[in-house]
Amino acid sequence: MRTTLAALVLGMGGPALAASPLVGSYDGHQMEVAAGLDLNADGTFQYGLSYGALDEQAKGRWMERDGKVLLTTEPAPKRPTFTVVSDTPSSDGKLIVALDKPEALGGVTLTVRVTFKGSDKPMFLEVGEDGTVPLPRGLTPVAVVPDLPIYDVPLDPYPLKDVGRTLIFRFEPNDLGVADFRDEPLIIDNGQLVMRRYDRTLTFRKEGK
Repeated sequence: MRTTLAALVLGMGGPALAASPLVGSYDGHQMEVAAGLDLNADGTFQYGLSYGALDEQAKGRWMERDGKVLLTTEPAPKRPTFTVVSDTPSSDGKLIVALDKPEALGGVTLTVRVTFKGSDKPMFLEVGEDGTVPLPRGLTPVAVVPDLPIYDVPLDPYPLKDVGRTLIFRFEPNDLGVADFRDEPLIIDNGQLVMRRYDRTLTFRKEGK
């Protein structure tokens, strides 16, 4: 993790912070998790996390405020997208969804997020081997977008012209794997930094202490 974090340093400049006891390198390793954080005296940071199939990193600027360290990724990452490359009527009136490059999701079964008429809460449905989306009876879908496994990234839903459509999406990863921090808080607790990320609590301990 230290090697990975060092590789992220791109010489970002900025006004030097006043001497802060928070400046330094932190180890957030725990069972099944590898994590590290560098807080630099020039106000920049480097962060990395490896957790199961998830790998993410970030670099940007940090500040201390109200008992917390706040991280902001710079430059802001470009989020991944699913772009529709084909939208045609389906022959059987069903909703069919596929990717133009199925290997783009690394062999993970395609799941789509479907929004229904009269509801703001989407439903996640696993696509069948033939691409058919198993829509519940009595509900009218109005928008759909493939789900991005592991990464919690907001994706724009694609509005449906009607139910019976065959949609082919193309996955554009862009800056997938770069954490989009916007004043992401880490609580300062007796010299340690505590962060809630996904379903884990990460505790970063300053190295050398």
